[in-house]
Amino acid sequence: MAEVSEKNKTDVKPEKQYIIIRSYPETLFFYPSMIVGIIVFLIQFLAGNSLEPAVANQWGTFFFAVFAFNFLIVAFDFGIGKTALIAAGFIILILIVVLFQEQLGAFLNISWTTPNINMSTEFYLFFDLLMIAHFILVYIYSRIDYWLISPTEIYHHRGILGDERRFGNAQHTHIEKTTPDIFEKMLFLSGDFFLRPETDPHIYRIANVFRINKKEKQIRGILSYVPDKRLDQM
Repeated sequence: MAEVSEKNKTDVKPEKQYIIIRSYPETLFFYPSMIVGIIVFLIQFLAGNSLEPAVANQWGTFFFAVFAFNFLIVAFDFGIGKTALIAAGFIILILIVVLFQEQLGAFLNISWTTPNINMSTEFYLFFDLLMIAHFILVYIYSRIDYWLISPTEIYHHRGILGDERRFGNAQHTHIEKTTPDIFEKMLFLSGDFFLRPETDPHIYRIANVFRINKKEKQIRGILSYVPDKRLDQM
């Protein structure tokens, strides 16, 4: 019995001895605009000519606001400090406009009117089809461009023809995780990995990895696992 118990102890292995890391383009963060576009399309399509122009204008303004927010996320990196500063600036600007609307209008010689942002049903349809096609292509590309990390090796597969690169001695690979953008972290819990294999002087960036905190724990657990050579000899 003692021998069986000792063998069971040495036969313990991790649930998964490798992990696949996939990088995604930042354009994937436009998915909130696609969701809003689908909602507005369904509303206008089902309502038809009965939808009031004022209501259509409100939905168009809402879609444009979400799209503009997505555009800023993709265009810039928003750290915690920068995000707080920009949010405070917007709040102050809104308060100034609300409190001094009449005075500012008279001073600038302009009248405050609601902008007419009203897109057709066909616009939302083709916008949604474009975004869906883009996401499908991104998913397909992520299947042929990925990193595989095992306890003994790091493997990078890229392209339809299967171009590959292998890095040995994965145990001593230096791993660094960064989450530079607070909005990207909120949307997909994503961040960037930086890998520096011991046998290669270059630093490799794996951008926009989803659920990066969970992936980091899995990678460190895999790289810390050392197979028992005695089991291979039995």
